[in-house]
Amino acid sequence: MTETANATADKIKTIRAYYKLCQKPENRGIVLKDKTFFNTLPTLLKDDSSDVIRYTVKILVLLTEQSDNIEQLLKSTELLPALTEACENITNPSVNYNLVLVSSRIRAVKNSLEARRAEQNEPLADAVKELDKGAGTLHRKFVGRKSKQIIMEFDVEEFDEAKKRDVERSLLKKKGVISVYITESPVPRAVLRTIPSLEAKEIALVVFAAGFEYVAQIVKMPGGGGEEEKFEMYASEAQNSKMGGVASGDYPDYLDDDVLHVDPASCVITNEMAAHGAQENGWFSSITSFVKTSFW
Repeated sequence: MTETANATADKIKTIRAYYKLCQKPENRGIVLKDKTFFNTLPTLLKDDSSDVIRYTVKILVLLTEQSDNIEQLLKSTELLPALTEACENITNPSVNYNLVLVSSRIRAVKNSLEARRAEQNEPLADAVKELDKGAGTLHRKFVGRKSKQIIMEFDVEEFDEAKKRDVERSLLKKKGVISVYITESPVPRAVLRTIPSLEAKEIALVVFAAGFEYVAQIVKMPGGGGEEEKFEMYASEAQNSKMGGVASGDYPDYLDDDVLHVDPASCVITNEMAAHGAQENGWFSSITSFVKTSFW
C-alpha cells in the first residue's frame, strides 16, 4: 500500500508540474511535443486517483484554448473516447463540467477540419478556393442533418480572457447548444453548433447576460464567394424589449389627423368639449373650438 501511495503521490506531483507549465501559453506547444506525456493523457483520464484526473482535466482545459493545440490533440485517436468515458464515470460536478468543455472544443475543431477536407475533395474545390482567397479563409460549416452553425462576432474592445471564459461557459449551458468554439483572429467570434430550432437572438441574450453590450450574427452569403452579412444586436435594445420598452415598430411615426388623441376620462376639458371636438376634422379644429369657447 505504501509503495502504491508513493507512486500516486509522485504521479500527482509530476502532473501538477505540467499544469504549472501549461499556465503560460508559450509553454503549451512544448508540452504537446512531449511524446511520453502526450501518449499518457488518455490513460490519466482513467486513473484511480481523483486528483490525477482533476489535474489532467485542468491541463486539457488550458491546452484546448487554441485551435492549433487542439489539432495536435486530435492526433491521438484515444483521447476523445477517453473523454466520453470519463464524462460518464466522473460524478464531481466541476470536473465533469470541464470535461464537457474540453470535449466540446475538440469536437468543434474536429467537425471544422472534416468539413474542410470534404470541400477539398469536391470537384469544384479549386474554383471555390480561388473565390475565397479574397476572404482570407474558406467557408466552414458543420456537417449534420439535425444541427446548424451560428457565428456570432464580438467587439474587440470589450473582449478579454475573463469574458471569453464566461461567455463560453454560458453558451454551453444554453439548451440546444451542441458545441462552442471561440476564435480571436482577426476579430473574436464564437462558432456554435446548435439544434435547428435555436435562434441567433436567443444566443445574443446569453451573450448579453455574460456582460457584453454588443454582438453581431455573421451570415455567409450564398454563392461561395466568401462574402458575409452582419446583423448587429445591442444589449440596450434587448433590455428595452424585455422590460416593455417602446420599439420603433410598435407605434406609427406620425399622428393621424382623423383620430382625436384625447382620453376624456383623464383630461382637463369637459366630456362635452371632447365630444364636440371628435365631431370636428382633427386636432386643430378641436383646439380652435376650445380657444373660441374660452375667449369669445
